[in-house]
Amino acid sequence: MKESKVMISDANRLGLDYEAEARSLPYGEPIWDVHTHVQSVASAETMLKAMDVYGVEKVWSMSNLEITAELKEIFGDRIEFIAVPNFSQKDEEGTFTTDWWKRIEKFAEIGTKICKFWAAPRGLDFDPMFAIDHPTRRTAMDIARDCGMMFMTHVGDPDTWFATHYKDASKYGTKADHLASLEKMLDEYSDVTWIAAHMAAHPEHLDILQGVLDRHSNLYIDTSATKWMIREWSKHPKELADFCARNEGRVLFGSDIVTNDDNVDFDLYASRYWALRTMWETEYDGPSPIVDPDLTLIEPEKGKKQTAKLLGAGIPNGELDFVYRNAAVDLLSPMYEW
Repeated sequence: MKESKVMISDANRLGLDYEAEARSLPYGEPIWDVHTHVQSVASAETMLKAMDVYGVEKVWSMSNLEITAELKEIFGDRIEFIAVPNFSQKDEEGTFTTDWWKRIEKFAEIGTKICKFWAAPRGLDFDPMFAIDHPTRRTAMDIARDCGMMFMTHVGDPDTWFATHYKDASKYGTKADHLASLEKMLDEYSDVTWIAAHMAAHPEHLDILQGVLDRHSNLYIDTSATKWMIREWSKHPKELADFCARNEGRVLFGSDIVTNDDNVDFDLYASRYWALRTMWETEYDGPSPIVDPDLTLIEPEKGKKQTAKLLGAGIPNGELDFVYRNAAVDLLSPMYEW
């Protein structure tokens, strides 16, 4: 690890020169990131720089429909979009029903091939319709399926959240409840390909996740949510490597980088790629450079600047080809007219 006089921030507690660090990573082939949130035009060039530095050839982004044309002008064929509701209008009537249904069709008109269904338990604080199996979901799913889209979903959350934010199981359900709802919908829409974001919310329990993959051939997973993934994978890096080898072609690289007008910050974006690539490619054993607020949930007495331990899996380059790019190429390329 190369240390330099870089400004310390929550994205860089170790003072790393992220550009220099990228040059020392062993993997040299292009990477596809299937899970990002490029949410502003102003942040686009900085995101592109992070992509260039870390070898990311292409991203899929959950961006507002209104800025997709401008982003396409900047990124060109290095960006594709994932259909999402207009969350900036979350308090407006119809945002998650009638307007959303129209937006799915408009996203399809610009060539979008993935539709996102966000169903994190905290969505229930806002409206019961955020449950993955709520009737309004089926309307949107039917439209997306008719438009030829596959589905991406966020169901569940970290174990740390169920131990704290979601203690009231009568309100939020259990983690097992949310997984059961996902499996119900995987069966109901068995003719659709699904990508479960954040390893289907089970990086902590790869044995449970394996069972879900074994039961549902239409399910793929992405590796997004850097802080969460690093924290949990580092507890069982060999199990992670074995899991990816067993499920070759069904594990897709994702970062969950969020860019917007308020966080145009190269270190923020690069830190996610550094942490994920260091986890996958090396046998690094040390602190993550990224502040992880979930650690404060569990041990508040240790302060608000805690970082997780990062213990690399050291997966060989040949096996990483599938996680980093080949799985996405095989799954997604047939959907597009490139």
